[in-house]
Amino acid sequence: MKDPILNLKGYLDGVKPKPSDQFKGAPRPDFEKPLRAGPRLIALPDPAGTKLKKADVRKCIADRKSVRAFAAAPVTLRELSLLLWATQGVRELVSDEHHMHHAIKRMVPSAGSRHPFETYFAARQVDGLPAGIYRYIGSKHAVVLEAKPAGLGSKVSEAAIGQAFCGKAPLFLLWSAVPYRTIWRYGLPKSVKCVLLDAGHIGQNLHLACEALGLGTCMIGAYRQSAMDKLFGLDGKTELAVYMAPVGHKLSA
Repeated sequence: MKDPILNLKGYLDGVKPKPSDQFKGAPRPDFEKPLRAGPRLIALPDPAGTKLKKADVRKCIADRKSVRAFAAAPVTLRELSLLLWATQGVRELVSDEHHMHHAIKRMVPSAGSRHPFETYFAARQVDGLPAGIYRYIGSKHAVVLEAKPAGLGSKVSEAAIGQAFCGKAPLFLLWSAVPYRTIWRYGLPKSVKCVLLDAGHIGQNLHLACEALGLGTCMIGAYRQSAMDKLFGLDGKTELAVYMAPVGHKLSA
């Protein structure tokens, strides 16, 4: 099975549910991947200080559309801060061990507050950040540099089955799923649907945040699984690419 989290038929047809690991008393999985030794955290500015171009949510919803062509202007660190906060920012950390269902609450809903996603991005033109692949550390509202591959834009486009605008965008966001965070509570096959529904919440928040900032984006579900996993340092089994989006300033009309 090449795309385990996307193969709905394989999971949902004729699979007899089994007791979840939570039901069996297994330890709750970590809500966030641990930091590797070495790379330093890069703090992001407070998203509350990011200036909006549109503050009316009705206007943002009405004007939202997919954008696949971007101006040659960089994304600012303040804009990036708001986008990451809106899609996977942390509202609350729950430290009480008796709260078995919850470890973290974010700015988007998630089945059972399991929040199975990690956020990565390829920064080509982000003010204040050298070009490279980064991971968002929501618990600290900071990012960490993961890799600096040569020809980053071309590699992004290639992994996105030749969609050139993905590699030309100044910012390319990617959400990987760590399925066991959800499987631990709900087991299979139910967790497959939960994870994919959770991805949709992220996409909608991204679109609304981009519209508020005057940025454009387009949700991407067509890509080469093994190539995208490899580019972003994912093992393709315990963690794999699921959803992604290029972001940039809209072209002037």
